[in-house]
Amino acid sequence: MGCSTEPAQTGSVRMRFAYKHLQPAADSLYPIFPNPFNRVAGDTGLCIEFAVVDTMAITDLVIQNALGDPVAEFSDSALAAGVYTGWWNPFAADGTPLMSGIYFVTLQNGGFINSRLVNLQENE
Repeated sequence: MGCSTEPAQTGSVRMRFAYKHLQPAADSLYPIFPNPFNRVAGDTGLCIEFAVVDTMAITDLVIQNALGDPVAEFSDSALAAGVYTGWWNPFAADGTPLMSGIYFVTLQNGGFINSRLVNLQENE
């Protein structure tokens, strides 16, 4: 497991996540790293990796704060089956670092939905 693309904020999964032609057994949202995130300790972004099997569904990857407000979203329809890997840099749309706290990364693909918790400890 490893991230190989530049940090991403929002947009198309196809444009922002590297694709690996693999045949995963099931849709999956893999553990996110580094977690906890600490910019002071040298972390520059969070690696997000997920697998898609259902190629006919709309795939949504949403990052939300603890209140449920979306802070980043990646979406596409009819993705090829495989594994997608990309970086998310925890900044707001205006370029300011997001506040320290708990965030949720949620992947939805057809009937599959899974969330992972991310702890931003130091992001300033």
